[in-house]
Order: sequence, then C-alpha cells, then structure tokens
Amino acid sequence: MKILKASQMAEVDRLSTEVYHIPSLVLMENAGRFVAEEILKACPDLPARRIYVFCGKGNNGGDGFVAARHLALREGRPEVFLFGDPEKLKGDALVNWEIVRSLDLPVHVLSSAAPVLKRLEPPDVVVDALFGTGLSKPIGADFRRPVERINAWGKKCLVVSVDIPSGLFSDSAEVPGPAVKADVTVTFTALKPAQVLPPAADHAGRVVVVPIGSPAPLLENADYRMELIDAAQVGRALPPRPRDSHKGHFGHVFVVAGSRGKSGAALMTGLAALRSGAGLVTLWLPESLQKHVIGKVPELMAEPIPDTPQGTSDAAGAEKILGQSSQANVLAIGPGMTTHPSTRTLIQELVRRSPVPVVLDADGINAFAGEVELLRNENGQPVVITPHPGEMARLLGSTISDVQNDRLGVSSRFSQSQKVFSVLKGFQTVVTTPAGLIFINSTGNPGMAKGGSGDILSGIMARFVGSWQRRFRGADMRALADHVSAAVYLHGLAGDLAAEEKGMESMIATDLLPHLPEAFKRVLRG
Repeated sequence: MKILKASQMAEVDRLSTEVYHIPSLVLMENAGRFVAEEILKACPDLPARRIYVFCGKGNNGGDGFVAARHLALREGRPEVFLFGDPEKLKGDALVNWEIVRSLDLPVHVLSSAAPVLKRLEPPDVVVDALFGTGLSKPIGADFRRPVERINAWGKKCLVVSVDIPSGLFSDSAEVPGPAVKADVTVTFTALKPAQVLPPAADHAGRVVVVPIGSPAPLLENADYRMELIDAAQVGRALPPRPRDSHKGHFGHVFVVAGSRGKSGAALMTGLAALRSGAGLVTLWLPESLQKHVIGKVPELMAEPIPDTPQGTSDAAGAEKILGQSSQANVLAIGPGMTTHPSTRTLIQELVRRSPVPVVLDADGINAFAGEVELLRNENGQPVVITPHPGEMARLLGSTISDVQNDRLGVSSRFSQSQKVFSVLKGFQTVVTTPAGLIFINSTGNPGMAKGGSGDILSGIMARFVGSWQRRFRGADMRALADHVSAAVYLHGLAGDLAAEEKGMESMIATDLLPHLPEAFKRVLRG
C-alpha cells in the first residue's frame, strides 16, 4: 500500500484534475462523504448523537463541511464550527461553506480562543477538520485551545480526523506541538508517513484509506518509493504450488550458524525455514556440535565445519561450504556464530564468494563492523542484512539513538550506498533496497522482543530469498523486495498470533513456529 508525502499527494490531486479532468470539487465531495460514512458505521443511531465538526479555513475544513452535510442527509444533527474568518475561505471550501450555511444546521463562526468552547456540552462524536496534510509549522497558541478541547473530549467520545490529525506534519514521525489524538483517521487515496511512523502514528488511531477518485495509474509513479507492507504484497511472493512439484521446486537453504552453547540458534533458523515452506534445509555447524543437533529435528540435514578451539566455525570450512553451495538457493549466515577472528574470516569469505544470495543476521552482520566495504559479493548475488538497531549502529560506527532517530533514512542510505537489502528490525521493521524503495511493516508486537526471534526471522527470510532465487534466477530485484517484505510480514503476523494465545509476557521465540501455518493461511485466503 503506497505511502505518499504531502508534495506527492498534492501532485496526485493536481494531475487528477488537470490530466484526468476530475473536478477538485468532486474529490472534496468524495472525501467528505467517506468521513460521514465512517461515522455512520460507528454510530448507527446517528440522530441521537451530538456531533461537532471543527473546521479550519482550508480544504481540510471544506472536507469537514461536506461531511457535515452528508451526516445531515442521514438524519444527523451535526454542529459546524468554523475557526477563522469566512471571508478568507476560497475555492472548493468556500463552495461547501455556502452549501452548509444554507442547510438547517447549527453553524458557528468562532475565533480559536472563543470562550464558548468551555461552555459546549461534551459531544458523542467530534470531527477534526482543522488542518490537513499541508501543515508545515506547529500549531500556535491561537489554535491550541480547540485541539486541547478535542483531546479532552476524546477520553469519552469518538474523535475522527479528516485525512490527518490536526497538528501533525504529514511527512514526519515527530509530534511538533499540540496535536489531535484521533480514534479514527479517514485518509484519502494513500497513507501518509505520519500515520505509520511513531510517535506521530500514535495520534492517528485506526487509519482508514479511502479512494476519493484519483485514477490508480497516478499512484504508480516510480518516484513514490514508500509502501506499507500488506497482504497483497505478501501474496505476490506466494504463488500456488503446482500439483506436479517436488521438494527441489521450493528451494534448498544452507544455514551457517551456531557455536558452543548456541546450537539452538541454528536449530531455530533451520526450523523456521522448513515451517515457512523450504523444500530442503542443511545446517552447517562446528563439528563438535553435530552430536547435539543431529536427530533433534529429523527433517534437518547437518554438515560439519572444522572447529576453532573455542567451539566456533573455523575459516577452513569456507571451501567445503562453497564447494557444495551450487546445491543451494540461499546461504543464511550468522545466528549464534560469535565474532571469533577465524569465524569472522569465514563469514566474510562466504559473503564474498557465494554463488547464491546471502542472508546475514547477528554475527553475520557483526563480521563487517568497521569493514563495511567488504560487504560485497563478487558474483553479483544480492545480500540481505537483518540488523537490530545495535547491529546497524556497529556497522555504521554510530550510536543506537542515531539509528532510532532516523530509522528510514539510516536504513535507506545504507542500502543505497552498500548495495544491500536492509531489514532494520524493531517496532515497524523497515525494509530498504539498493534502488531506494522503502517498505514499512505493519505486523509484530513487543512480546517478540525475546532471544531467538531474530533467528526465526532469519529462517523465514532464507526461505523467501531462496524461493526468489529459484523463481527469478536473480533477474527481478523488485520481486526480491516483495519476498523480503513477505518474510518480515509473516514473521510479525506469527508473533501476533502467538501473543493472542500466550500473551506478550509469556510468549517465547519458538512459539512463533506453530503459528506460522495460520499466518500463511490468512495471507493466502486474502
């Protein structure tokens, strides 16, 4: 689902009118009608409800005037409040102001600080149509009072924001000053960054995207590079399985993982790859771990790597792995491997020479801290990294706070400069590509913040990257973005299902595995 910045949304509106000859008045009519319909869904007893519609003097206010009219047509009795001078209304907003004034509705023209605000009875519903996506500076003292009043009422009534909660900047995750805290935001045509990026997103409540008439081709502009990962995108990475297929059709995943005391990381990665649909999975482990792993999961194959004295994988194992990697569709490298110097050398050599795509997690990523210039594959194979903020900070030689303060920018710049696909984990995991595409995840919960969750993601990711390699033979990077995004979405969805059953406090990483089948079924059912 597309996420458009304010300037991009303005361009879509302009082209809808200038190229497709759809009058802007029609777009406003549709916008306001959808707002009214959303309120009607929540309030089937509309005539009994006290509804206030707070409008500014711009087009957002115009949408509010239309919403009020449609509520009145459904036997509602909304009260309309215009904050500002009616003489300053223009264009479509003025047209709809004149219409709403002609109706038998209570209409009030107020200054923002009008004492009447204090005397108003609490409403059942308040519509926030004060400021739209064009806001570029914090709400000043003059509009602080109506925003505060809405928020005070919001503890006991339904707050519906038109397009975006007033006070937020459409393109920013920050909350720059006073801002409406909505229960529902009815937004038009596409999502806006502030509606999906915290902390601003916390003000948007449930976001409903409605089509107001802009033709679909306008959203396919190659410059619109940000999307919310949704089930439709995930579905593109899950084609139907042919009736005559066999295990080779669904990819062979090599997992290079584990060390003394951390064999569980390898097992979880391998199990997740299997449970996500991989046809074959082979674990490459330090030889001393073989006896602890073989037989624990009958479906997993295992191959030994020479040990270091510390029980980690030795660099001498690179030739053996690479010698057999033509049998694989993807290498998943890193879970539980440690940063032992010889192990680090092994990881760097595998990434450099692999003949198939590579997925890096944990110590697979740490192996390149201070040496990001080595994060290259000489065969042109894609590299997917899945860092948490600490691992990304180590790669960059920066701090976790630097990463968290600009998650989209940090991840995207790294992907483009290093030519890697990056999956920056955390609340609303961010997927970025070398081409500058950005995908924001909508699944997952704090209960997944447990040891091993990243290993589960590594296995799911390896399955999808291997599937992409098998299907597209490295020829479609946009399809790879869909496959990487699918892994992130399903990992989070399995976590959400686990949280429903176990609770966020008690769930552990392996609880995701039995919920992966239901996650897949939900996506495939559409």
